[in-house]
Amino acid sequence: MQLRLESRPVGEVVVIQCHGRIVTGNEVFTLHARVSDAIEKYDDVVLQLDQVEFVDSSGLGALMRLVQAARAKGGDLKLCGVPDKVRKVLQLTSLLAQFEVYDSIEEAITAAYLGSRYSRGKTGDARPRMLCVYASTDVCTFLREVLCAAGYNALTTMSVDDAQILLKATKAKLVVVSSHVQSAHGKSLRRVLDEIDPAVALLVLDENFAAVDPGEAAEKLLSSVGSLLTTIPN
Repeated sequence: MQLRLESRPVGEVVVIQCHGRIVTGNEVFTLHARVSDAIEKYDDVVLQLDQVEFVDSSGLGALMRLVQAARAKGGDLKLCGVPDKVRKVLQLTSLLAQFEVYDSIEEAITAAYLGSRYSRGKTGDARPRMLCVYASTDVCTFLREVLCAAGYNALTTMSVDDAQILLKATKAKLVVVSSHVQSAHGKSLRRVLDEIDPAVALLVLDENFAAVDPGEAAEKLLSSVGSLLTTIPN
């Protein structure tokens, strides 16, 4: 099966889901190009391998080059969901110890946020940290830039599931969501957040947030955020 890659940002980490075979030829070229591009844009990359059928020696070599490139830049390449047959190959070649390997995507993302780089400069950041969840890359970018320009530390994601992972990993004080996000897995969003951190504040954006004048939207966003943060204990 030809290698297929699906990428999604989860805050400051990018997850790349791999489907198929990582073998010499176009598959290795495709993987190297996609991951190299991700390393340039993100410090931490997570490769999700649970849908990978086979990795040959060329594929292993590519993975080694990529993890070395990520670490040389000050970041990391983590593996998660490694199939038993791929894990066995890594063990037989004594390469398993060269990677950070996690059973689940949640564990891999959490490890990235608890890593030394984030501990020194990110999770130790004195700015209030918040999560923004909106099913649009452009709106996520708008939210992040407006909030960061106002002195906040904002992370964005288009997935409620990923937002739950980020909340656990970062201990954000506020979650900003689209009006279309009302529930997750049959539970109200407020209940889902309470199960992770009852103290976290929730701001639901107006239904027409993305369509109104950007200046008006930004002004109302910052006003609402400021008001909510004053109600949260330090």
